[in-house]
Amino acid sequence: MARLNQTYYANDLPRSADIAIEPVPAGIYEVQITGTDLKTTQKGDGQYIWLEHTVVRNAEYNGRKIFSRITISNPSQKAVDIGRAQLGDILEITGLTNGFNDTEALMNKLLGIKVKVVDGTPERPNKQNEVTAYLYPDGHQPGRGPAPQGQPAVHAAAPADAPKSAPKRPF
Repeated sequence: MARLNQTYYANDLPRSADIAIEPVPAGIYEVQITGTDLKTTQKGDGQYIWLEHTVVRNAEYNGRKIFSRITISNPSQKAVDIGRAQLGDILEITGLTNGFNDTEALMNKLLGIKVKVVDGTPERPNKQNEVTAYLYPDGHQPGRGPAPQGQPAVHAAAPADAPKSAPKRPF
């Protein structure tokens, strides 16, 4: 227990719903896993691995946090199947292929994540990020081999007018 050097009163403090924190734009980011936990669903009928990702190597968003959940048990078999596939991707990317039973093993691992921006909910009215894919730090998908030569490393989303492929080299 720690004694604070000041007394706080609830009526004098703002509420988190009053502070709009803009999510990072949709795109692909290189991140480091900086927090893990095993949590029980709100209904108490399942479990998920909670991950805190910290953006690295991105001048504009370096240090920003993005959170994700990997379902490991749930009454919905589809949710479990998706979670198992996500966990399989993460384990391949991080090199934890010889058995995994402690979320602490994921700490400080580097990977890429693809995120989108989703609208808020009545409980959490602000827009937020949702992780839609786990990638190697160079941006290629697990199970598909290395990224083709000339492909950029993980980065924020390219502008809409950016060329779709690298120019062909004459040699």
